[in-house]
Amino acid sequence: MLINILLLILSIGIYASFGISNLIYILFSVVTTYVAARMIDGKRADTRPASTTENKNSRNSGKWILILTITINAGILIAIKILLFGQAKYNLLSTANIIAPIGISYYTLQVISYIVDVYKGKIEAEKNFFKYLLYVMYFPYLFIGPITRYEYMKEELFKKKKIKVQNIYNGTIRILWGLTKKFVIAGRVGILIGTIASDVSFYKGAYALLAMLLYSVQLYADFSGGIDIVIGGSKMLGINLKENFDSPYLSQSIKEFWRRWHIALSSWLKDYIYIPLGGNRCSKIRNKINVIITFVISGFWHGMNYLLWGLIHGLLVVYGKILKTKWKIVNIIITFLLVSILWSFFIWPDTLTSIQMIGSIFTNFNYAEMFSNFLNLGLNLANIIVLIISVIALIIFDIKKEKIITKIKNYKLEGKLAIIGTLALIVLIFGIYGIGFNVSEFIYSKF
Repeated sequence: MLINILLLILSIGIYASFGISNLIYILFSVVTTYVAARMIDGKRADTRPASTTENKNSRNSGKWILILTITINAGILIAIKILLFGQAKYNLLSTANIIAPIGISYYTLQVISYIVDVYKGKIEAEKNFFKYLLYVMYFPYLFIGPITRYEYMKEELFKKKKIKVQNIYNGTIRILWGLTKKFVIAGRVGILIGTIASDVSFYKGAYALLAMLLYSVQLYADFSGGIDIVIGGSKMLGINLKENFDSPYLSQSIKEFWRRWHIALSSWLKDYIYIPLGGNRCSKIRNKINVIITFVISGFWHGMNYLLWGLIHGLLVVYGKILKTKWKIVNIIITFLLVSILWSFFIWPDTLTSIQMIGSIFTNFNYAEMFSNFLNLGLNLANIIVLIISVIALIIFDIKKEKIITKIKNYKLEGKLAIIGTLALIVLIFGIYGIGFNVSEFIYSKF
C-alpha cells in the first residue's frame, strides 16, 4: 500500500535525522527479533506428536531463542540506563558522551512483547520484514509512545485505509488540544518549576510543595498532550491508536491511578512482568512481592534515579487501602497529593535532593513568604491568569470527557471548523515560545 511505503520512508528518514547511530540501534532490535520470531514460528510449526524427542528439543530450542533475543535487547536497554546514570552521577565515561538512542525505552518493550506473543502462539510471526519494520518504526509513537502490541497494530497499520474528511477534522482537533496542553499549560508551568528547582537552598518548604503540585500539572499536560498529537495525527491517516490516559488525577487510590496513567506501560508491565512472576495466582505475600518487583522495574525503565520512586509506588499499591476513606473527594485529594509528592524524584537531579525536598515541606512552613514572592517565580499576573483558566478548562474536560468528545464528534462541519480555529488561535496567541523556554521536547521522550 502506497501510504505505508511513504510512512516507512518518512519514519526511517525522521529517525535517521537524529543520528545514524540511532538508526543502527533500532535496526538491530528489528532484525534480531524479526529473525528470532521467524525461527520460533518455524519450531512451533513442527506437527510431529508432542511426545517425540525431536519435538521436545524443537520447543526447547524455541525457548532458548526467545531467552537469548530478550536478553540481548533488554541488555542493551539496561546497559544504557546504567551508563547514563554513571555518567550523570559520577562523571564516568564522560569522554564517551553516552547518549541513549531516541525511543529505545519504547521500541525495546514493543519488540519484546512481539517475540513473546509469537512464542506463546498468540500471533504468527510477520513474514514481511518491511511490515514489521513499519510497526516498530512508525514515527508518530516512536518517541513518546503509546507502547503498542503487534496483535492490535497489524490490523490498524495494514488495513485498507481511506482518508476521510471527518477523520481529518477530528484528528486536527485532537492535535490542537494536545498543542494547547503542551504550549499553553506545560510551557508556563515549566517556567515556575524551573525557577524553584534552580536553587534548592532557597526554594524549599512551601516552594518545594508548590513545585510538586505544579509538576503533576506539567507532566500530565506535556505527556498527554504529546499522546493527543500522536493519536490525532494517526486518526487523520485512518489509524486508530489506543488511549494512554483516562483522567488519572480523578483516581481514588494509587492502584487506580496506575490503571489510568500511562496505560500502555502499565498494561505491558502487567502482561510481561507481573503475570509471568506469578501475578495473583500465588500466596498473598508472594503477590505483594510481585507487585513491588513490577513497580521497581517500572522505576528502572524510567532510569536508575527512579528506583526508589518505583518502590514507593509499589508499596502504596500493596498497602494503599489503609489510606482509603469513605469520601470520594478526600480519596482523590489524598491520591493527588501522594502522586505529586513522589514526582519530586523527577524534578530534582538526584534521589538525595528529592528526599530532602520532600522532608522540607514538613519542616519549613514558609507559606506566607511563598505567596508574597509568587510573582517573582517567572510568570507575571497575566500569564498566571491564563494558566489558571487553562488548568480549569483541563479539569472540566477530564471530568466531562466522554460527553464533550461525543458532542464534538456529532458537530457539523461549521462547528468543528469553529473549534479548530479557536484552538489554533489559543495556541498561537497564548503558547509559550522563544529563546529561554525549553518546551520543544516532550518530557517523556527522554525516558
